[in-house]
Amino acid sequence: MHCSRIAATEPAVEPGPQDPQQPSARGLGRFLGRAREPFRFPLSRIPWERALFLGVAAVIGIYAGIAAGLFSQSIRFVQIVLFRGNEVAAALFGAGRHAWAATFREHLARARWHVEFAALALLVLAFAFAAEALAARRPSWLPRFEVHRVRAVALAGALGLWLYYPLVLLGVFNGTFHETSGGLYQIAIQAPVWVRVLAPAFGALAAGLLVRYVSPESGGHGVVEVMEAIHLRGRQLRGRVAVWKSLAAGLVIGSGGSAGREGPVVHLGGAVAASLGRFLALPRREAAALLACGAGAGIAASFQAPLAGAMFALEIVLGDFGVSRFAPIVLSCVTATATSRALLGGGSELQPVSWTLQHSGEIAIYLALGIAAGGAGILYIRSIHAAEAIFTGHAGGRLGRGLARLRPEWRAATGGLVVGLLALITPRVLGTGIESMNAALAGELAFGALALTFALKLAATAATLGSGSPGGSFFPAVFLGAMFGGAFGRAVHWALPAITSGPGAYAAVGMGAVVAGATAAPLTGVMMMFELTGSYQIVLPLLVACGAAAALVNGVLGGSIYTLGARRRGVRARIEEPLRDLSVAQACEAIPAVPAESSGAELLRALDGARAAVPVVDERGFAVGVLPVRAAREALTGSAARTAGELARTGGLVLLLPDDDLQHALHVLSESGTSEAVVVESPDAPRPLGIVTREGILDAWHRANT
Repeated sequence: MHCSRIAATEPAVEPGPQDPQQPSARGLGRFLGRAREPFRFPLSRIPWERALFLGVAAVIGIYAGIAAGLFSQSIRFVQIVLFRGNEVAAALFGAGRHAWAATFREHLARARWHVEFAALALLVLAFAFAAEALAARRPSWLPRFEVHRVRAVALAGALGLWLYYPLVLLGVFNGTFHETSGGLYQIAIQAPVWVRVLAPAFGALAAGLLVRYVSPESGGHGVVEVMEAIHLRGRQLRGRVAVWKSLAAGLVIGSGGSAGREGPVVHLGGAVAASLGRFLALPRREAAALLACGAGAGIAASFQAPLAGAMFALEIVLGDFGVSRFAPIVLSCVTATATSRALLGGGSELQPVSWTLQHSGEIAIYLALGIAAGGAGILYIRSIHAAEAIFTGHAGGRLGRGLARLRPEWRAATGGLVVGLLALITPRVLGTGIESMNAALAGELAFGALALTFALKLAATAATLGSGSPGGSFFPAVFLGAMFGGAFGRAVHWALPAITSGPGAYAAVGMGAVVAGATAAPLTGVMMMFELTGSYQIVLPLLVACGAAAALVNGVLGGSIYTLGARRRGVRARIEEPLRDLSVAQACEAIPAVPAESSGAELLRALDGARAAVPVVDERGFAVGVLPVRAAREALTGSAARTAGELARTGGLVLLLPDDDLQHALHVLSESGTSEAVVVESPDAPRPLGIVTREGILDAWHRANT
């Protein structure tokens, strides 16, 4: 059981004035040196620094929104150049260049420039410099070191807001070329067959060359790298790597590769968070929270779904629903969504779904859909891992050994060629497939088309991600869920037409269920589809299906596509997680209490059997303090007249119950800054049962795991 802490610690002591010998902050080198100084104490205890932390979360959201816009426009640009190269060449260099220039100017005039972004950036900068001037005049009001942090955050936020305008230019350029309502699917159908086959291979080859010769760290799916940076010390996300990763993934997806656009955006958001955390010298706990802000903001910006982004960060990336982490994550997700909508337009790309419960027995059918979707999630995870094993030579026999001998960029190109060949059967496997998902939600696809697209998209995604091309694995799961749910809906509606909804409703629930299964995160799947479809009524079947899918995947595989990938990279469960299963009673050292009035030889005898500390009690037998053994013996050597009550540490006394879990105990000891706590019978009658120490907690964990 998890019990709250039942005794408060002493308030933190305000640090003294800064050393006058401390070097000045003038000059970049000195400023960076000061910025790397650690915070004086945890952010949650200081309102000013807490407000600064929330400001950093908002800045991360701005960059995630900008990243989503950049990535979306980059994908569109690659699609135009690869699939409509003749049209682009004729517009820019042919006889129609003057007409195109006129169209470009007309689109520029109609673009959403959002002048308020520039105004907000100027206001932020003005506030930062005003705070700096105030600190120079009244240092007691605002420490100068805090002003430098405010200025750094303000500069980062202003730069993020101003990056909006170059992206508007890119969006205007893309908008001058005709875009069909069918998206990449329709573009691919109209393109020559050889372009449809070779474009994914060319994009994967270009991305592979970029990864190999420019940024070798830019491979991977994005989310696993953020989790690695959170849970492993010494693993850092670099902003430069995230930018190159986004460009490489844009080449892959824009050329038709079957990968998700959310992975690079999550990576870029996490990289911005990591850079700000390092610059501001945040403690590891706050730095991890910022990384989660970046990951959640990336999902929120990619899907324009702030609640789903927040759930993704809390449920998948952090695995922690602590209240202190909720506020900055939500703020970053909301900011990212607002910025993304300003760039890409408001509203979801998926069409809304109308749903009504036809019969109470239909809930059982949605439960069956959830179980089946869990099986599809298992198949999805294993297919990607199998493809990775084949392309690296760990499986696949002679084929695998042959692929392993290829250079990485040619392996990626081979995976792209597989996607192009599959696109000969159905072009719906290309890219993210928004248009095909909308067709499934509208019930426009037959059972055969849905089943075939599911199977080929599964193979295309495995070939793309398994061959090493950068891109996300979240969005393909959404696509597969739409196809799987739509096919399931067609089948059950044919068998039970009187009690089942249309196939579109099952496609929507299938999207959430496969996502929940692949990520082992049911709340993320529910929130995602609730926000994407805009239907509140559909939450009921989503809860049933997503819960069943996540439970099945977690029971069979023991983790999600992200946690399994993280384990393969050496990210193991943190020590705090197994501590949830151990109680304080298992780490408690039974030490007899010492009366507060005892002294001299009597007190020395009481200390003989204790290793670290003994509890001190009053006349009622209630704990009033802790007596460290070593300090007490040293004090008694000099003066035998002092009592246990005088020598005991009474301030910041931490009391724990036998049923408290050891993770809670370790957290309380860390927050209080002490090494031992008193285990008591109950909060109302704190009679001591013994002492628990940090060493005792680690010893109990060791015994439980060996």
